This record gives sequence, structure tokens and C-alpha cells, in this order.
Amino acid sequence: MGSETANDREKDWQSVESFRKMCRLLELKRRLFLENDRRNSEKLLPQSQFTHLMMIRFALPCNLGKIMEVTGMTSAGASILVNKLVKQGFLERIDEPSDRRNVRITATDKANRLLKHIDGRLNRYIEHYFLGCTPAELQVIGEATRILCAKIEEENPDR
Repeated sequence: MGSETANDREKDWQSVESFRKMCRLLELKRRLFLENDRRNSEKLLPQSQFTHLMMIRFALPCNLGKIMEVTGMTSAGASILVNKLVKQGFLERIDEPSDRRNVRITATDKANRLLKHIDGRLNRYIEHYFLGCTPAELQVIGEATRILCAKIEEENPDR
């Protein structure tokens, strides 16, 4: 720290501020994108169920406790959500043979088709931001993204 100057530290924070701005912009774009998909998917799922399915998708397969953790719901709320998604054919409960009290919750083919459709649209949407990038810029973006993802995953080791 002794050899670091105030100017060096300011440059570091400017880099972090660019990242913060990018996160805010991406969050806004993501919300707009998902809102559009939600409207298109309303025939399949009510808004809150669609939102919660999008939240838990990366935790699946899991148990009810993980769904509670990811969504911030109570045990009763998470159980009601799972019941509704099971009834509509998006989730399935599988009894754990080693512990009958523990039930594994998985996505069904119906849910996977919906999520694959949304992912495909999202991937195409994201890719248009990179169309004007040079190969060198794409390489820098890729390396920075790998570093950021590794740091984020360190915070959530069970992901």
C-alpha cells in the first residue's frame, strides 16, 4: 500500500465505477427483457410464479430449503409455490430413497423447454451488443468476465 499513490487508487475506483455502471445497465436491460418474456409467458404462468421459476432455475435440482434460500420465502410460501408449479407441470417432486423426509425438486421437460426458449432469446439479445467489437475487444471482455464470474462464485460456493 505504501507505494500506491492516491492517483493509482483513484484509477482503480474508476474501473470499479465502470463495472457498477455496467451492472446497473445490465440489470435494467435484464428486467425489461424478462418483463417482455413474462408478458409472452403469462398464458403459461402468472407473473410471480414466472419470476420465482427464473430465480430458482439455477438451484435445481434442490430441496425446499434451497428454494426458501434463493427466493427468501418462508417454508409455507416456498411449499405453496412448489405445489403450484408442480400442478402446472413445471416442477416435479422426487422422494429421496435414503431420507423420505427430504424431497428433491427438479424441473420438468415443460420447464426446461420454456427456460431454453428464454435463454435462446436472451443469448441473441446479449450477442447484439458484441457485434461491433473487434476480436481483441472480445478477448478482453472474455477475460474480464471470467475473472468477475470466479469472484462472484467464490461468494456462493454452493452454486
